[in-house]
Amino acid sequence: MIPDQPTTVLRGHQGAVYDLAWNAHAQCWHSAGGDGVVATWALGEEDGVAAFQHAAPFYSVTVWGEAVVGGNSSGELFVKTAEGASTLHVHNAPVFSLWVDAQNRLWSGDGAGVICSWSWSAGRPELLTQRPTSLGKVRHLTEHPQGLLASGGSGEWTVLDDQGTPVMGAHAHDRSCYWACHLASKDVVLSGGQDGQLKVHRQGEEWMSLDVHQSAVYRAVVHRGVVWTAGRDKDVKAWSADTLDALGKLTRPHARSVNAMAVGGPDGSLLATAGDDRTVKVWTLEGSPLHD
Repeated sequence: MIPDQPTTVLRGHQGAVYDLAWNAHAQCWHSAGGDGVVATWALGEEDGVAAFQHAAPFYSVTVWGEAVVGGNSSGELFVKTAEGASTLHVHNAPVFSLWVDAQNRLWSGDGAGVICSWSWSAGRPELLTQRPTSLGKVRHLTEHPQGLLASGGSGEWTVLDDQGTPVMGAHAHDRSCYWACHLASKDVVLSGGQDGQLKVHRQGEEWMSLDVHQSAVYRAVVHRGVVWTAGRDKDVKAWSADTLDALGKLTRPHARSVNAMAVGGPDGSLLATAGDDRTVKVWTLEGSPLHD
């Protein structure tokens, strides 16, 4: 059974919420807001505290080891640890995407199509690479067996190897490709775009196309056999990762566009969603057939 209502509603942002991350080390959520705040919300608590504050909106947030990282519309990266905070000035366009790989490298993508990688060295971040791409706005970054999977405003997704060379890709959507992810069980790439469609590609060739939302599909997470998608149409929907059959949707999750989504909790049983209505909602999946 899909949850009927959220277990927790987090209010405090004064603008849209654009990204979410779960911090397993600190057992808390982080949210990036258009109000220039990256907020921290302790598990089970409804009052948040500001990790970062800036005049510019934050579009992305992630957890890098014990550090929290936020990317803003000015192209800055804010990094906070227990020892202090620092600001990285490398990007010349808004930072829309952040991701940490299995080698503990931080990846950041901006609105000009530039992707940077970072290592943690001698107690501080160090720039490793800075690569231009043809993706337009780099909307999403994640892993792929052959390298880094990146998607962007050109409607494309591409896989880059360690040298930054494209090894596979597809022009998946007519307009922006907001996210792409590798589904290991099928060895395919799923993607969602501004066209409201979910596309399935195998080795760069389109295999399936589904109309899943009435407008842009802003986010997706694959978790325990379920693909969750969130869109501009205010909906959060669940699909079978095996067949892509519809499993249902959350009941009235948000009053406006759903921009962000993340899985977390001590046992991975929580789904957090957030959007233009300025709220973060946490849903418990435990006890549902979707949670196994």
